[in-house]
Parts: sequence; structure tokens; C-alpha cells
Amino acid sequence: MTWTMPESEKAYHQELDDENINPLWVMHANPPERPKLAPHVWRWDKMRELAIQAGALESLKGQGFRRALTMRNPGLKSPMAGATKTMSAAVQIVWPGEIAEAHRHTAAAIRFVIEGEGAFTVQEGERFRMQEGDLVLSPSWAWHDHNNPTDKPVIWLDCLDAPLVGYLDAMFQEPFPEDVQPVTKPVGFTNASIGNGLMRPNLGDVHGGALPLTYRWDEAYGALLGYGEEDPFDGVMMEYANPVTGGHSMPTLALKLQRLAPGSHTDAHRHTSSVVYHVAKGEGYSIIDGKQLEWTKGDTFVLPSWALHEHGTDSSEDAVLFSMSDLPVIEAMGLYREEEGKRQEVIGAIG
Repeated sequence: MTWTMPESEKAYHQELDDENINPLWVMHANPPERPKLAPHVWRWDKMRELAIQAGALESLKGQGFRRALTMRNPGLKSPMAGATKTMSAAVQIVWPGEIAEAHRHTAAAIRFVIEGEGAFTVQEGERFRMQEGDLVLSPSWAWHDHNNPTDKPVIWLDCLDAPLVGYLDAMFQEPFPEDVQPVTKPVGFTNASIGNGLMRPNLGDVHGGALPLTYRWDEAYGALLGYGEEDPFDGVMMEYANPVTGGHSMPTLALKLQRLAPGSHTDAHRHTSSVVYHVAKGEGYSIIDGKQLEWTKGDTFVLPSWALHEHGTDSSEDAVLFSMSDLPVIEAMGLYREEEGKRQEVIGAIG
């Protein structure tokens, strides 16, 4: 479809522009370029080095700021861009003896611990441990603070649905009256109340269909090892289940763990949800739209929506990927679509 503006109509179109009106025929004929999400990788070695430097910054000591390094997708060309259009991802470090002050916000958040042990987060009056490989949920509008009483830093992947919430003009944040909220519930209260996922809690006590929870690494990885059915596109994959709904982990986020067997290579497919991957164990590669991305433990990388992709590992040990996607939002809007593809010829590299 082509369209050329006649000289006689230029005054009319200028009047439309002056009134902040876009003529649809012009937009169809000359569609504006939209920022396109790029596949990208943030290497653990560099992120850890920069996180340690952030931990030592004198200007932040005793201030209660969160020492988080937010990953910016280069394809979105904005200083405020997230890892994807709907999700943010950051590496956060809590320095020995430091407290990240209590607050709450409408954005839902998750923490996947990369390094360290002995730190804890207090959420809605309950203390949750944070050890390597553990996944901790912070639902929308839940009070939370972080504390590291150990003599070593603790680092985790810190992700939110903030770009989506901000786009909807629904981002609100509120500080707690004190730096640390009081602990009013015994350790393990919430996890015990749901009977390890086999019992359903009182829905009247749950705001927004999500609970502050900890999914422990040994239990999650053990479930992967015990589950023998392989998906042709993702290896052995399991989702961190929401014990309230039985569905996705959070109303806006799907959180999954997948295992690639030693020497395996999956088939290719693509789908309309974007994904943030974090390498929880091992090393391997992903081929995204014909370009190969090598990854190793601690790396974080982004898969754009509708990008053909496949995963593999040449190692003699298995590899495990933690992933966060906007699948619940895409499904709720009736926009989810998936398509199988052929294994790709590698024509380039990413990162």
C-alpha cells in the first residue's frame, strides 16, 4: 500500500498535526519505526565486578539505597529501558551488615539468589532466608526489606514487572515508617500454610492472587531431576506454581526452571512472550534468529518475542536455566501464539 501526499492537501495535514491528530492512512502508508527488543547478554564476570564496586561506594553507606545495577536492553534506545518492554532485570548486592530499607510498590518483584548465604528478606512481617539458587517472591504492594548480617556480600537477580506497570501509569511506591519492619510471623509460616503446595490457603487472606514465598533451590532442582518428561523445545521444564491459583507464579510473571541434559540440543520454536533467562547451573548456548549466544553460570540474557530459538549444551554435565516471562499478560490479552521451526544455521554470534 502506497500513498503520496498531494501538494493541495499539505495544509490540511498540517492542521491535523497542529491539533495532535494522526491520520490513519499516513500511518499505514508510512508506519513509524518502533523500538525493537534486541537479544542481549549480560556477562556474570562483568556484572559481579561492577556489583562489588557498587557495594564499596562510600556515598551509599548507611543510606538504605538498593545497590542494584539495572540491565538496559540496547534495542529499546532509552535510558529508562528495562531488559524487555515489560520486565526489568538487575543484579543487586547487599553489603555485609547492610540493610535495604523497607518499602512497598505496586510492581511485583522476584529475587533469584546468585551468590552468598545468610541474608534474609522480611516480607509482610515474615523472615525469608536467601541462599544460592533460592527464588523469593515479593507480590505487588507487599512490604519488604533486605538484611545481610554476614561478613560477605550477597548478590541476587532482582526482577520486576516495572516497565509494564509504569507504562500503565500504575506505579506507586511507599516507604515503611521504619527502616526495618517488625517480624510478626514465625519463620516458614507462609510456606507451611500451603502444605508445600499441596494445600490451598484461604483466598480471602491473599491480595492480588500471590503470596510472599520462597522456592528453595534443592527442592526445585530435585523436582527437575525427578521429572523424566522432556519438552522438545525446552528440555525438562517445570514452572514455579502459584499455590493460590495453581497457575502462573505471579499475575504478570511466569517463572520457570529448565534442565538441559548433557550433550543435548533442543528443537527450534518461537512464541509471542519475551523471556529473561538466567543461567543457574552449567554452560551451554542458545541460537536466536540464527545467531549463537554462548552462556555460562551467572549470565543473564534476553529472548525477544517471536524470535526463533533453540538451546543446547556440549558439556558432560547438565545445564539449568531460570526464566522469567510476561506469558500471563500475553495470555490474558489473547495474544499468545507459538510456532515450531527447523534447527537453524548459525550465521553470527551474540555477545
